[in-house]
Amino acid sequence: MEINQILKEVKDLLSKYKWEIYISEISKLKSKSKDFEIESITKSREYGLSVRVLKDGKSGFSYTSDPTPQNIRKSIEKALELLKISTPDENLSFQKPVNTEKVEYYDSYASEVLDSDEKILKAIEIERSIKTKDIRIKNVRECSFSETIFKYSLINSEGVNTTEKGTIYTAFASAVAEERGDTQIAWDFIQSRFLKDLDIEFLADEIVSNAVSLLGATPTETKSIPVLFPPYAFSQILEAFYPAFSGDYLIKGKSYFEDKKDTPVACSDLSIVDNGRLAKGIMTRSFDDEGTPTQKTVLVEKGIFKNFIHNLYTSSVSGEKPTGNGYRSSFKDSTSVKPSNFYVESGEGIKIKNDTFKVIEMLGLHTSNPVTGDFSVGVSGLIINEKGIVKPVRGVTLTGNFFEIIKNIVQIGNDLRFYGGFGSPSVLVKEMVIGGI
Repeated sequence: MEINQILKEVKDLLSKYKWEIYISEISKLKSKSKDFEIESITKSREYGLSVRVLKDGKSGFSYTSDPTPQNIRKSIEKALELLKISTPDENLSFQKPVNTEKVEYYDSYASEVLDSDEKILKAIEIERSIKTKDIRIKNVRECSFSETIFKYSLINSEGVNTTEKGTIYTAFASAVAEERGDTQIAWDFIQSRFLKDLDIEFLADEIVSNAVSLLGATPTETKSIPVLFPPYAFSQILEAFYPAFSGDYLIKGKSYFEDKKDTPVACSDLSIVDNGRLAKGIMTRSFDDEGTPTQKTVLVEKGIFKNFIHNLYTSSVSGEKPTGNGYRSSFKDSTSVKPSNFYVESGEGIKIKNDTFKVIEMLGLHTSNPVTGDFSVGVSGLIINEKGIVKPVRGVTLTGNFFEIIKNIVQIGNDLRFYGGFGSPSVLVKEMVIGGI
């Protein structure tokens, strides 16, 4: 059912309220390969609608995963009941219409014309590419390809009426390298908005290189040493600590940057941005899930803290402007502040001279603290210098603080790469402690 038709069915219930109706349609196709055969194929479709109503500062929210006219009316009636018992909040509002250039990345050929079998067989192509690159690769434990097709629609009582669709293609694999009784595992994934841009050979090269380079790895002594975070490693760091840049943390008094507008917080070469309009970005959209136009927001500019990211609510509470970062985890949730394409801008490149620890894998980053910036993770990696690899290392810990790390960055690479909505070039930190034997 189209959103305008839905509105005709329920306008009598909404006539005395401000309201918002949101529809999400997500279809997924996923295939897995094992021993050069398709091991499994899964198809799924999630279709749902949510409604939010406002009156006198009070709000009500409800949803349905079966948006028939009858169920939609029930959802609205439930939202109206919840509104009656909610606590008033003067900062609640809906977005007004704003004209903006539409940015849409939808692969109509791959999603509508290309035969499904051709897409399903991509999983075997990934596995074959990995296994044929090095004889030390003995097994590919998981190898998958997926296509995601999404369509989001939003209409509200202020006059917003938007619909946009898009595609995302993902290749994922983990591989096992074996030599002289030692085994090492590496994993990686890539994503693109168009199937033709999905670089499977690049993915295979990264996985094979990481797995093989760790063969023979042993613990090392505890030491302070420069640390090189490749793009995937520093992207993980950004994902763990982005809440410090969010309006949600700001209004709760939990952000490290709360009182640091226009002051130095990082090395002078570091710039961090959130860009909801990045060309072919995985999270690129014309509007967020509140109907606010997306934008490029500079968070840190050459070491100076500049902005937070906001949705409508946090911008109202803080007195700042919304940045188009009001997103939902699904139609079952109301919006919260989330990044779009959140990344470190490229630098001039990195030149390694003295012994440096290059991070290959981090475990336990989910236990980090975005409020204090502290983290301690298990890591595997390589001691490298200007001549190449000195020794592979595993079984050590890396302890640090995000807010100190960004101050102590000494070089930034020109190899920016994205992992979902987070991206970074390689980043070299002056010194950190790795704990070993």
